[in-house]
Amino acid sequence: MAKSQILIVDDSKEILAHLAQELKVEPYTVLLARNGQEALEIVTAQRVKVIISAVKMPGMDGFALLDQVKQLCPQMIRVILSGHPDVKLILRMVNERGVDRYLTKPWHGEGLKAIIRQCLELFDLRAEVQELRTLLQGKTRRQETSPWVLSQRAQTTGRQLRPR
Repeated sequence: MAKSQILIVDDSKEILAHLAQELKVEPYTVLLARNGQEALEIVTAQRVKVIISAVKMPGMDGFALLDQVKQLCPQMIRVILSGHPDVKLILRMVNERGVDRYLTKPWHGEGLKAIIRQCLELFDLRAEVQELRTLLQGKTRRQETSPWVLSQRAQTTGRQLRPR
């Protein structure tokens, strides 16, 4: 089975290098992007489960990027990384934009790793739920047109029903 992939987006080479170093022994692949456009190219070309984006970046800010990612890959877990001093403002934006998690700069290594693991688990759980829903819908459709269900409906309504 292929390793899970996460994408980290920040315009600072130093921050990307530090995060890559800190996460290099983790059981997932870390992809890096310097701006929103690079991130979108990666997201459309590869199966990324989690994206972590800085808020302030030239060109496209982190919230605009995560909005576009939500449109392209709604199942992807979106995390914002911010060093903004007004935490209430950032949290309001997180809630309004439907971002899954919020991380602060500076981050703490073990806390960051734990959050990434939780995000990967959340992605897998959401995928499993979607798969089960699809399976259940298929069973429900088959049951609605089964001869037994149709005969039961005919008995209760007094009419002859035919499969669709």
